[in-house]
Order: sequence, then C-alpha cells, then structure tokens
Amino acid sequence: MKERFAVSFIILISVLLPLSVFASDNDYSLRLWGQASPFISGSAGSGSGAPDYDDAFNSGIGIGGEFDWRFSQRISLLAGIGYETYNGSSHQGISFEDIEIVPVYAGGKFHITPKTTRWDPYLRMDIGAAHLSSVDVSYQNIKGRYWDSSWVFLFGFGGGVEYRWGRWGVSLEGKFRYMGEPDSAMGFPSTAGSSWTVPIVVGINYHF
Repeated sequence: MKERFAVSFIILISVLLPLSVFASDNDYSLRLWGQASPFISGSAGSGSGAPDYDDAFNSGIGIGGEFDWRFSQRISLLAGIGYETYNGSSHQGISFEDIEIVPVYAGGKFHITPKTTRWDPYLRMDIGAAHLSSVDVSYQNIKGRYWDSSWVFLFGFGGGVEYRWGRWGVSLEGKFRYMGEPDSAMGFPSTAGSSWTVPIVVGINYHF
C-alpha cells in the first residue's frame, strides 16, 4: 500500500506540474499534509449485534500531498493523494485488523480574502475515490476475511485558513468526509454501509 501511494503521488505531480506554465508568480503551490481523524462512523456490518465503524476501528492518522492552482483572486483548483490508517479494535470478542485507505481526489477552494493578504481563510470541496485495503477478523483461533479490498466513492467539504510568509505557508483545516461501502467478503454479516469522518488537517505549503 505504501509503495502504491508513492508511485501514485509521483505520477500525480508529474501530470500536474506542467500546468505551472499557465500560471503567473505565486499562483500555484504544493502542500504536504498530515491529519488526525478522531473517529470513523457508520454501520460496519449487518444484522443483530453488527458493529459500527467506531466499534471496529480506533482513531486514524494520515499523510499526503496536494497541488493547488489559484487561477483567480477567489478560486483555486486542487488535486491530491494521501495514505491513512485506522487501528483495528475488538467488538464482542471479534478482533478487526487495521484498515488502510488511499484517497485520490480533485476539488476546489473559494478564498474569502484576496491573495495579497497574509491570512487566507477559505472553503473547500473534494470529490474522488478511495482505495480501501482488505480487512481480516479473528475470533479466538479462527481467522477470516471480512472485507475485500475495493475502490469507493469519496466526497468531502469543509474550510480552513492558511498563514503565509513569502513563498511559505502553514494551513489548518477541518472537513466532513464521506466514503462509500466496502466490498463484503462474508456476505450479509459483513455488508457495511458508507462511512464518514471529520479529519483535522495540518499542512506545510510552498508557493511557486
């Protein structure tokens, strides 16, 4: 999964960087971000006693990269990729292994202030896909596949603020993020619903 993230990020940047020839000074930027998700919510199974996502997994952390092109005073286009992991937990004696997520997304920002200001508050929206790793479960000495790996729909919206000095900046965001249903490997018992999180994201930005 980590190797897939690295290769995908290199491909993404190699595609997006040529867009810089259309931008004037400081119109585009690269951001490295880290995030913490205090919870993940939704139905993680079906039937009586089925777990929710927050029963099966603890809080998550992630890292990623993002390319931003601010082509007007108020609007930016962006694209990014990340790598996240949520630690598995136990529910009614059943232990869930960790789940790994690779989000790949594009979106836009609406900037509340002009780009000449040092403080840059904004609203943002993302849409894309996320690759979910397979998840195994174990009960005593029995182990089985709960979910198969899959690609699911991803959507997010929220807001943040960046503080800039020269070409550098730091940003802080909060957003609501929705992801589609994973692929069941056990049939009905592991048929899950969609999930949602509220990640808090901190970024280091470099403007070109």
